Amino acid sequence: MAGAGSAARRLLQPCSPRGSADVPKKHLAPLGKESEAAKAEEEQQSEELLKQTETERQKIVWEWKELRGFLEEQEQRMLSRLEELERAIVQRRDEGICSLSWEISLLSERGGEKGQQPLSQPLQGAGSTGGREDGMFQKPEPAFAELEKRLSDFSLKSAMLQEVLLGFKETLRRELGSDTGTCLSLTGHGEISDQ
Repeated sequence: MAGAGSAARRLLQPCSPRGSADVPKKHLAPLGKESEAAKAEEEQQSEELLKQTETERQKIVWEWKELRGFLEEQEQRMLSRLEELERAIVQRRDEGICSLSWEISLLSERGGEKGQQPLSQPLQGAGSTGGREDGMFQKPEPAFAELEKRLSDFSLKSAMLQEVLLGFKETLRRELGSDTGTCLSLTGHGEISDQ
């Protein structure tokens, strides 16, 4: 029975490679080469990924710069159109006031010449009264109608722009917040396409 106990002890001893101290160096040499190759491959892969990351960083900076440039250009175009509209409104107002002032002074002169002729009576020989051949003072036509329409069209475009920008912001939040979403890329003149 004593022999059985020593055999059991030998079975319970930890397994060690056969003669681990006796493993020849010729068997370790290939393992060292494999480890060095694996290390070099890992370094190469990490360098490749770092280069790709830098490329992506540069693309992002370029695309956002392009987007900012495009948006600034569109902002300037809209502001320029609005300024043109403002100038047209001021010009029309000044022309209308000038025309009305001229008619008022003409009516005053004619009224003084004919002994306070009523303003409702035609002025004979009063000259040009803005295309009114009968010579009577008439309330000017609504001259701002065309300008009001232009301003209304501008307001509609602004409302559409606001709606598009809200949608764009939401799309950016959704797509950039997700690592699995489609990648948005700006192409050409600020157009967005899925890649």
